[in-house]
Amino acid sequence: MFRAIAISALLAIPMIGCTSTPEPQHLAANQDECLVCVHEHDLACIKVNVTDKTPSAVYNGKTYHFCSEDCKKEFMANPAKYAKLASAAPQTQPAQH
Repeated sequence: MFRAIAISALLAIPMIGCTSTPEPQHLAANQDECLVCVHEHDLACIKVNVTDKTPSAVYNGKTYHFCSEDCKKEFMANPAKYAKLASAAPQTQPAQH
């Protein structure tokens, strides 16, 4: 019985951080948010430092930046799902390079 409780408690620890609401991000002029990571609550990858090599995509006339090519592919599979996150909170737009 104790073993089952201990295992359950250990399994619940990682979920606590993942299910919490991320703090509002304060972005510098050269940063953007990876909306896929925002949606997935991946707090380590939300802020993206924008360079000329940063994965990006244009949807409805707006440029979105991503932490990886995988997140870009995920976004492009369903851009409307992620774009609505951008309209939910104000963001600082990164400088164009």
